[in-house]
Amino acid sequence: MKTRLFSTVCLLLSLLPSSASPLIARFQSVVGDLDVLLDPGAAPRSVENFRGYATRGAYDASIIHRSTTGNPFDIQIIQGGGFNLVANQLVPVAADPPIALEAGRPNTRGTIAMARTAVLDSATSQWFFNLTDNPGLDFNYAVFGRVLGAGQSVVDALGAIPVYDASVPLGPTFGQLPLLAPELSVQTLVLLNAVRVEPFAITNLSRNDHAVEVRWRPLSSNTPVRVERREHFDQGSWSIVSSNNTTGHFRDTNRPASAAFYRLVTE
Repeated sequence: MKTRLFSTVCLLLSLLPSSASPLIARFQSVVGDLDVLLDPGAAPRSVENFRGYATRGAYDASIIHRSTTGNPFDIQIIQGGGFNLVANQLVPVAADPPIALEAGRPNTRGTIAMARTAVLDSATSQWFFNLTDNPGLDFNYAVFGRVLGAGQSVVDALGAIPVYDASVPLGPTFGQLPLLAPELSVQTLVLLNAVRVEPFAITNLSRNDHAVEVRWRPLSSNTPVRVERREHFDQGSWSIVSSNNTTGHFRDTNRPASAAFYRLVTE
C-alpha cells in the first residue's frame, strides 16, 4: 500500500504556518536513509513523544538492537530507540515518563509503532518497524507513522541483516541482535546516525520577471518529490512541473503571468 503525501498548498508569495504541514521523521542509517510520515491524527501522544526524543538527539548514534527475522515463525520487526553508542559502549537511552497506549491503526508492513513492556501503558523511547503485516499486534501496539517511497527498501535491508544471540556478554535484551558481520564489535552494530522530525512544507516562494523559485525541506534520496502547479486555488487540474526531485529546490521558468499555486507530492 502506498501512502500519498501532500504538503500544504501554498499561495504564490505567501506561506502557511509550518504547523499545518505534515511531519516527517528522517532516519539516517548505515544502509541508507528513509523518511516516515508521522500520524498525529491516529496517535498524537506517540508522535509528540517520538518527536521529543528525536529533537533532543536521543536517537543519534543509536542502534537497531532487536530483529526477529532470524525466526520465520515469529513476528517480523526490527526494533530501535533503546540504546546509544557512547565511547564504544552501549548506553540505554534516557527515558521520559511512559505514555498511554494509542492502539488503533493496524500493524501493517511499513508502519512504525511504539514498543513497550507487558504493561499496556509503558512505551517510552523504543519503537519498531513492521517488516510484514503483523495483525497479532493490532490493538496492543500504537502505530504512529508509515515509511514513504523507496524508504521501505532500506527497512527491508535492515531486516535482512543476519541476527545473532549476543545475550552473552551483553544480556538478555540482545538475544536477537543484528550484526553486519559475524562478530560483535562497534563496527558491526547496526547504527542510526541521526533521526530528526521536521514539517514537510514549502519554505520559500519568490517570483521575478523570469521565474518562480520554490524551495522546501528536502527529504531523503529515497523519497523523491513531485512539484505540481495550477492557476486557481480551488479549481482546475494540477500540472506536474517537476518530478523525481530530491534537491529541495525548483525554478519554474514557465509559470503563468498571473498568480499560481504550488504543492509538493510524494508517494
